[in-house]
Amino acid sequence: MHGRKVFGSISIIGGADGPTAIFLAGGEGFKTAVIVFVLLVLLLAAVLILWKPGVRTKYRFIRLSAGNLLIHLMDGLVTLVNTPDLSREGNPLVSRLGLGWGALFTANLIGFVLIVLMTWCFNRYEHVRIPSKGVFDYYMKLFYGEGYRPVWYWCKLPKNRKPLAPMVSYSLYWGLTAAAPVFVLGWIWDMLGIRIGWWHDKWLALIIGILVAYVCMYKWTRDGYRLGAADSQEQ
Repeated sequence: MHGRKVFGSISIIGGADGPTAIFLAGGEGFKTAVIVFVLLVLLLAAVLILWKPGVRTKYRFIRLSAGNLLIHLMDGLVTLVNTPDLSREGNPLVSRLGLGWGALFTANLIGFVLIVLMTWCFNRYEHVRIPSKGVFDYYMKLFYGEGYRPVWYWCKLPKNRKPLAPMVSYSLYWGLTAAAPVFVLGWIWDMLGIRIGWWHDKWLALIIGILVAYVCMYKWTRDGYRLGAADSQEQ
């Protein structure tokens, strides 16, 4: 794909693999407008995602899906503005395989569909209420039954696998959603001319995603335990 980034004139992005040309007005004013717009949309995404995140409100599934979609759309926008020819894109489909916007769009679309499916999965799940002594006890009883032997779940497959999909979906949704803005902010720092020595998009996103996923795995289990504990107190 042929293109160039020009601030102060009109930049034309044309593709040998498509008939469409995209015209972007350059200039510092345009760059500032993009940054402000992207930050405002990220703020809107945060509101949609973080508003009563633990409460099963009527439109929770739509809010969580829409918030994640907005983040990915902003990632596409700043990528288009900063590297229309994808020469600076770090996605392996582009950097390693030399594919273009079509492959990048398809991969992101597939990823978003998976996000929506995961969101649907944990939103429809009802926690099993089990009288337990603690979060770990609840976790073990849920997946291994009453007569369990204490083990880490990755060392032994659970006997009850039904809750496994919503728990994994819940942790992956929040992990991936927390990591996604890292790439958007990385491009914004670049547009502002800010250089942060420790900021490496891939590694930072990976670390944040894993940490958030594990924290949310614990939170998902704790929420189930608290429901069981509340029932026990009422009785």
